Amino acid sequence: MKQLDIIVKALENLGGKGTYSEIYAEYEIITNSKLTYGRKAGIRKTIENHSSDSMNYKGNTDLFYSVFGIGNGVWGLR
Repeated sequence: MKQLDIIVKALENLGGKGTYSEIYAEYEIITNSKLTYGRKAGIRKTIENHSSDSMNYKGNTDLFYSVFGIGNGVWGLR
C-alpha cells in the first residue's frame, strides 16, 4: 500500500477525521510498525500536499480538509 492509501484508510478507520496523533496511531496499526520522526513528517507532508486547505497544496487530488482550520492539526476526508 502507498502512504497516501494508508492515510486514507487510517482516517476511514477513525470515522473520517482525526488529529495527527490519532492518524499516526492508526497508521502504526495498519502497517504494524512504529513510526519514526521522519515518517511522521512524511505523513504530514502527504496530507498537506493533498489538501486545498493547506498552503503546501500541490494541485494533487484534494482528499483532505482541515476540520477546525489550518494549524489545529485535525484533518478529515473530503
